[in-house]
Amino acid sequence: MEVAIENRNLDALKELCKAEKKLAKDDEIVTAKVENLLKRRGFKVAEQPSATKEEMARRHFAFAMNCMRTGLCSKGIPYSTLQDLLETSSIDECKQLFSIIEENINEFKQPGMMDSVQNAILRSCNDLLRRLSRTAETSFCGRIMFFLSRFLPLTEKSGVNFMGHFNTANATVYDETDTESEALLTVATSSTPAAESEDIEVGEIEEDNAKEITVTPEMYRQFWSLQKFMSNPNSLYEKDKFAVFKRDLSAVLSLMTSNKLEKPSAEEEEAAERKERKKTSADDVFFAKYLTSPKLLPLQLNDSSFRRYFLMQSIVIFQYLTAECKFKPASKKMVLNEEQAKYISDCEEKCYRLLSDTMPRGNSFKDSLKRIMQREHEWNMWKNANCPDFAEKADKGAMQMYKKKTRTPFNPTNLDLGTPELTKLWNYEPDVLAACRADKRKFSPSLANFIRDPLDEMDPEQQVEEQYKSINDSAFQWRAARLLMAKSPGYISKQEKSAEPTTNIKEFLERTMYNSAKNIDEFKAGIEAREKKEEEARKKVEESLKRKLDTSKAKSSTSSPNPYADTLSDETLAQLAADLAGHAKQLAEVFSIGSAEETLKKTPAKTFCLKVLKEWAEKNGRSGKALLNTLISDIEVVEIAQKSLRKIQEST
Repeated sequence: MEVAIENRNLDALKELCKAEKKLAKDDEIVTAKVENLLKRRGFKVAEQPSATKEEMARRHFAFAMNCMRTGLCSKGIPYSTLQDLLETSSIDECKQLFSIIEENINEFKQPGMMDSVQNAILRSCNDLLRRLSRTAETSFCGRIMFFLSRFLPLTEKSGVNFMGHFNTANATVYDETDTESEALLTVATSSTPAAESEDIEVGEIEEDNAKEITVTPEMYRQFWSLQKFMSNPNSLYEKDKFAVFKRDLSAVLSLMTSNKLEKPSAEEEEAAERKERKKTSADDVFFAKYLTSPKLLPLQLNDSSFRRYFLMQSIVIFQYLTAECKFKPASKKMVLNEEQAKYISDCEEKCYRLLSDTMPRGNSFKDSLKRIMQREHEWNMWKNANCPDFAEKADKGAMQMYKKKTRTPFNPTNLDLGTPELTKLWNYEPDVLAACRADKRKFSPSLANFIRDPLDEMDPEQQVEEQYKSINDSAFQWRAARLLMAKSPGYISKQEKSAEPTTNIKEFLERTMYNSAKNIDEFKAGIEAREKKEEEARKKVEESLKRKLDTSKAKSSTSSPNPYADTLSDETLAQLAADLAGHAKQLAEVFSIGSAEETLKKTPAKTFCLKVLKEWAEKNGRSGKALLNTLISDIEVVEIAQKSLRKIQEST
């Protein structure tokens, strides 16, 4: 059997075991013999040189696994041989042998195998971690912890620190004597070049243009004394110790706030990102415990990584102090009072602010840390619930194999916009542009339907009061302006240079709608009849005024002055404007001045009338008779003008 195991001849080992079982008549004795020979062969493999040990170990482990599958040995023997190899090998050899365990993790997690090897794997990993240095062999420690996190089930109590124990033996040693710390801090903060060159030790880096932070011996002791609270947060529930923690932490945060790190330039940030991208997993990284020399603290506070370590420590402690933890002893009343809780909340916000101000990429680092702390909170709540198995909430049905969906070949004639509704909407009409231009999509009313009611309201025969007209509504005015601009040819008309701009939108829209109705067949007949009636009424008024004028002429004596024969002088126009000032609006309507209301708000009535009369007189030869004929459309205005002219004639 020993030769068959050494040559890894499984068939020969099977035949020998059958023969042994017939002679011994006890299967357990034969199995124990095979297991003993496998373990002895494992010790011989451990004696191999480092160059060939890993390969020999792989072959022996594979042979032991085949023996286990055929029932020649128990399920725990293959890993037991690996465990013996790890215990008798150096650290460098263990790094190579551990890859065998990592590669066979799926074999170890099989239902029948898991119960046999779980405790052995956990024990050997813990033994390795005890042998390793956390600072010099950080990478290998991480491999072991990562393997355990993948191998052990999530509900395994040994991997979650269920009782919440702290490593109180993690003490940070620093100089607590006043004389030594004061002397070192004095040297460290010296500004003379000679002192700087003398005090820089081997391995230290002299930073140019670094902002100097003054650290007193008291600040040095306050900063490093906080580490004892970090390693044992439960002590902070004592009132006296919390007061010390509050005093020291406030001093440190104030120092960091008053001495913010300078933001690097864009070129420096870009260079740092390029350097970060070039880093590979094979880069050697050394993780050291805090260096507590008084000479280093001013430089450490200028380092962004050092600040982040300290601020992250503080945030973790803050969350622990305020979290509800099942394992906190209820008898000790480990709860913060209202004042302490408010201080912790304020300090947490300050730490996050300092992290966002710590470059490079301060805001992204702060956001990442918040997500990590949220995950930590959820992890704590899961532990409070006694670590329930997530498998209980999973689907009870058997897992189905993933069926790959059949791919639909691309067809350019069939449009697919991603969802059935979008595709249906796009394929609603064959020509989408034509469908958008279809008549059924034109929601604006026709011009005839829109102006029908306003035209009726403008008709004097309808006797619609001014306050009830549609044109007074601002919304109607906006819609009318938009529609007339698009469909009425007279909306934009060429105006004379001397004409004043239109400021009364109401009158402008009424005039435009009325002129537009003249070109619509539906309204032509009604507008012609309306204009005919208005013309007849105007003629009647003119005839009536003429008869009154003729009657006044007959009554007057032959020596009476004739107001129509004289030319209108500037003095006459000024007197006439003064008499007509009370009827400025009617005068503006007679001369068809649209913006009279706005102008009268800014200009006195007499000045407005004088301006209007002068402009008319310049264009019409200053004829008094022509002026009265123009004013005849308004009886009240023409009578006032006639009396004023007669009065002026008599006085002269």
